Amino acid sequence: MFKLFVAVALLAITASAQPTPPTADQVKAELVAAGVSDTAAAGLIAVGEKYKDQFIAAKGDKEAGKKVFDQLRTDAETYIKTQPEADQTAFVAFIQKKKAEFEANHGGPAPLSGV
Repeated sequence: MFKLFVAVALLAITASAQPTPPTADQVKAELVAAGVSDTAAAGLIAVGEKYKDQFIAAKGDKEAGKKVFDQLRTDAETYIKTQPEADQTAFVAFIQKKKAEFEANHGGPAPLSGV
């Protein structure tokens, strides 16, 4: 199976690239535009939203942030594995695209990269 980033990892990468993190609706729209079904995108966003407050609380604490990220990744991987293969493939391509954009804009690897 694919080694996947999760929707919140996407949020972390995108948030690192922008002064203001995108909203859940913005991320969902991007996922859908990338070929992820509306249902799968909504599920990934729901998983990410469960961890939003924990990420805010961990801001500035790299170790705490990594712990939250690892929990989120586990939940998101569990969720995406329940979705059709087309959604999994579109999601992986989307994450890889976002990772490449981050690296191009920041001159180095994306934080917490696991793809």
